[in-house]
Amino acid sequence: METPPATGPAAVFLIRPFNQCPAGTKERQTLEAWFIFFGSIAAAMILSNLCSLMEAAILSLTPSQLAELRQKSPQAGKICQALKKDIDKPIAVILIINTAAHTIGAAVAGGSLDKTFGSQYMWVFSLVFTLLMVQYTEILPKTLGVRFNRKVMQYAARPLQVAVVLFLPLIKLTHLINRPFERRRPEQPSTADEISALAALARSSQVISTRQERIIKAVPRLSERTARVVMLPAENISFLSSDQSVTDAINSVGNDFHTRYPVCEHGNRNKVLGYVNFKELVATFRAHPGAVSLTDILRPIAVAEPDDTASELLERFASQHCHMTIVRDPDSGQTLGLVTLEDIVEELLGDLDDEFDPLPRTFYSPSEFFWVVGGGVPMTLLARDTHLNLPRRAEPVSVWLARMLKRPPKVGDVLRHRNAEFYVRKIRRGQVWEFNLKRLKEENPGEQVP
Repeated sequence: METPPATGPAAVFLIRPFNQCPAGTKERQTLEAWFIFFGSIAAAMILSNLCSLMEAAILSLTPSQLAELRQKSPQAGKICQALKKDIDKPIAVILIINTAAHTIGAAVAGGSLDKTFGSQYMWVFSLVFTLLMVQYTEILPKTLGVRFNRKVMQYAARPLQVAVVLFLPLIKLTHLINRPFERRRPEQPSTADEISALAALARSSQVISTRQERIIKAVPRLSERTARVVMLPAENISFLSSDQSVTDAINSVGNDFHTRYPVCEHGNRNKVLGYVNFKELVATFRAHPGAVSLTDILRPIAVAEPDDTASELLERFASQHCHMTIVRDPDSGQTLGLVTLEDIVEELLGDLDDEFDPLPRTFYSPSEFFWVVGGGVPMTLLARDTHLNLPRRAEPVSVWLARMLKRPPKVGDVLRHRNAEFYVRKIRRGQVWEFNLKRLKEENPGEQVP
């Protein structure tokens, strides 16, 4: 007695090989249906798996990982950088292919199953297909894509770029359709913000110290800060003149505490010839006292424009092995200020006070009603200890004197205020370093003596 052909899902195990089944028979049709069923599921899962893998990889690629990828595989790194710059396009392509694979695969597999075996198994197919797609086309590939993003994009960058080109008309169409519903794109965080975030993360992970974090965060700001911002104004610069001899120069800078001094032509600070080093001044004075002029030991000085960035100045200092540059207006030729290597370094590290930078708080009286005072002494202490009729303010005397003079103080300035007379002895970077104070017999309302 002939056995009837098997039907249902179990038939896959009972049917004969495909090439042994005559065309047009029910057994042949059943076998073809199983090929379509499993083929569509496999194609859908493979395509969806690859899409999820690439989506997770390119989205999780950080700037530092992108830089590492460009070192290992320059071509793939360059493609990934271009894709990341316009991330909407590769993501749109991935979503189109992924959605099409899900939808078409489910439709073809479900239709094949329903046509051959009826709808009684559709709920089983839907449940199993959903579980497989969630696990093997979403969770697993995206986990692996994030973990191995550089390795994945090293091989997937070129195919993804080709896919973007092929689907470009469809991408433009979707953007055109979505335009009425799209809001203005939010501003993306800058690279400087990402660097700051990475520095904060490294510090919280105790990889770097707090000071190192501040330095890293300050580096990008060098490209934003200009010479006009970081320079020392011209009125606070201690200039020397080309007319001076070495002896005169040493005498004139005796009240300053700098290492290098710009030299201008005949006292005109808009015509800076170069600079001299104080060490060379002293060495020359010892070897040839009074017989050498400043122009004989002059060194060339760099010139910068006010809009030059601090990063450009730092590069110039490093390449030219110099420590200072004059900031000059390119139109008028006027000297605006001076930038030193220390100024640039302080932009990174904060104030680097040497032994001469903090204003001294010295206070002593060599004779009655006469005092030698440091510029850092607060006005309240000065008024209390001298019993002079002075304003009782918390600010240092240097700040008060500059405000009363209404200009940057200079050595030799005299200010009379009520029953006190101030004589400026030393200046440091435009601030009063030290001054003499004496008591007057008669009170004055407050005057500046030239």
